[in-house]
Parts: sequence; C-alpha cells; structure tokens
Amino acid sequence: MSRVSRGFKAVGFLIKLAFTLLVAFVCGFLLWRIFSSSNPKEMTALSVNDDIYEAYCESGEELYMFTQEQNTVTRAEHNAGYFSITNAVFIPEANQIQIVLRYNNSTIRSLTEDYELSETPPREEDLFDISLFFSVDLTPENTDDNATISNEGTRTFRCSSTQVLSSEKNLYNYRKFVFDLDECGEDIDELIGSGRLLAVYADIYYVEDMELDEEAYGTLCLYDYVTEKKEVKLTSAERKEIEAYKLDD
Repeated sequence: MSRVSRGFKAVGFLIKLAFTLLVAFVCGFLLWRIFSSSNPKEMTALSVNDDIYEAYCESGEELYMFTQEQNTVTRAEHNAGYFSITNAVFIPEANQIQIVLRYNNSTIRSLTEDYELSETPPREEDLFDISLFFSVDLTPENTDDNATISNEGTRTFRCSSTQVLSSEKNLYNYRKFVFDLDECGEDIDELIGSGRLLAVYADIYYVEDMELDEEAYGTLCLYDYVTEKKEVKLTSAERKEIEAYKLDD
C-alpha cells in the first residue's frame, strides 16, 4: 500500500472517530439533560398531612387521585420556557391538590432583567408563589358560555398554598405546593362530581409582586372539564409513609 493510500486511510479513520465521538457527546448530553430535569424523589412523592391520612383511612386504604394531560410549559412571548408544572395531582377525597413547579437558573436571570433588580437573587430563595384560580359553572344547563368567564355564567375563586417544599437538581429548581381547599371553604370533590368545575389554573407570581388582580408572571392550566382524567396510583412507599404518619406524631 502506498504512502498516499495509508494517509487517506488514516484521515478517514480520524474523521470517523471524530464523528463517533461527536455523536456520543450529543447523546450523552441529551441523556444528562433528560435525567437532570426529572423530578427529585421528594418532589414526586405524595406529601402526607392530616387530610391525606384521614382520607386514606376512610377510603379503605384506597385513595383516588388523578391528573390531566395539559400544557406543562409557559409559552407566552414574555415568559416562554420560564416555568413548568411537572406534576399536578388532584386528591378529591382529601380536598387537596399538590403541584410541582420547576424553573431553571435562566428564569432567575430573566426575573432579574424583567423586574430590573439590582442583583440576581440566589436560587435558594422562594422567589415565586402560586395562586390557584378556579372557574365554576353557574349555568350548567347552558354549555355555550363555558369557555368564557362572566358574572352571570361563572363563579371564580382563588386558593393559596398551605405548604411549600423546595429542592434543587443541577440547573433546575423545584417548589412543591400543597393546596388544602378546606382553607378556601370549597369542596373540590363536590365541584368535580357535580360537573360544575370548569377549569383550574396555576397563576405564578413573583413574591414581591403578588397583585392577584393583575396578569400573572406565568399561567398554566391544570384542569378543564373536557379533558380525560388519568388515575394516579399510590406507590408502596407512599402507602408506608401514610400508614406510618400517625406513628410519627
């Protein structure tokens, strides 16, 4: 074999090797992003309190929970990609909703620019709060007005969280919000069962700008009356935690 042929062969080998390494790097990077963006275990697990424990006992160790497939990422021009709801679970028998908010460090930098802050807040701070916005049908005999909010056709109310948990994972920040609707004087089991609950929205606000009558920093729908409900099963670990709850008192 001539030197020229050996040279071309060596160059070809190097090009092939470089391409293989590039593909491996891209695949590795994508896998890292996928695994790094998954919910931390403490965010995914059901948060247990008195309401969950009592509902679990009353339901014969079966606790009905459901979620819906909704848009999970803010996509408006002013907040595209800022926030994601990675988990939203409705527990009607406990009159409770638990949701997980995720945002990355670039959202904090965007917050600094949007609000013209003097410095970028540390990621450990609780920078955002969520107010749940509910729309209830006042005219169930008329479905034509279900898509609009009006004083005649709908009743609306808000609910604040009673518990917030936090976690971090690589570039992502997580906040888990627990909403007890007993605190709002509402019964979500009755609202859903009657078919009068039209929608539930998660309005995300910067904690220093909690003007609930103004447009939220980000909004995502958690529930609407036409989307299929998907049952969420308790894991064995969650069952054990619920059953051990009173023992820890």
